[in-house]
Amino acid sequence: MPALPFDVVPLALGAAVSPMLLLGQMRTLTAPGSGVRQSWAYLAGNALVVGGWALLGLGSGGSLPARPLAGADPVSAGIRLVLAAVLLAIGVRALHVEAGTASAAQGPRGGSLTRSFALGVALMAGNLTSLVLYLPALQDLARSGLDAGPLAALVLLVSLITLAPSLLPPLALVLTGAWGRSRLQQLCHWTLTYQGRINAGLCFGFAAYLGWSGFARL
Repeated sequence: MPALPFDVVPLALGAAVSPMLLLGQMRTLTAPGSGVRQSWAYLAGNALVVGGWALLGLGSGGSLPARPLAGADPVSAGIRLVLAAVLLAIGVRALHVEAGTASAAQGPRGGSLTRSFALGVALMAGNLTSLVLYLPALQDLARSGLDAGPLAALVLLVSLITLAPSLLPPLALVLTGAWGRSRLQQLCHWTLTYQGRINAGLCFGFAAYLGWSGFARL
């Protein structure tokens, strides 16, 4: 079986590729009366939900049989195959969602930190594609038998990667200023226009990955 980081990092990268979260953060950064402070509040809302997911993944993974050092892993295979089917269903549904109708398109209308935080919580809590990829990564970590230090480091790495759509835009804006703000507005418009197709493509692509990796563990 692949080394543990090579199992969980691709799942984290898939969890990070979320147009809905990216749109929410870009609208938070570019809406009138909003800015970097509000974007950190939005990130904090995302992080709160990811922390809850981490506890769920580690708790549920800890109750499963230990991850084998070599050979077949039917537990991981079954989880990944089931989640691949879930992603396929989400992808099919995304194809029927009209571009620009998602809740992330609305974004915050003012400069309230509380509203930005609440938006971050709501969008991450409803982001099933990230959840479907993040949970098996945490369950694999919980089943790995790693010592507390390496386990905590990998949980932090996977979580930071998952939060990349919310973490990177404010960092980029701080570094690039007005030029970066205009680029974010352009990216926001493009992502909003093609959001349904982007979501569907990502779901189908990572469903294929989960299906392949699931069968490889049988």
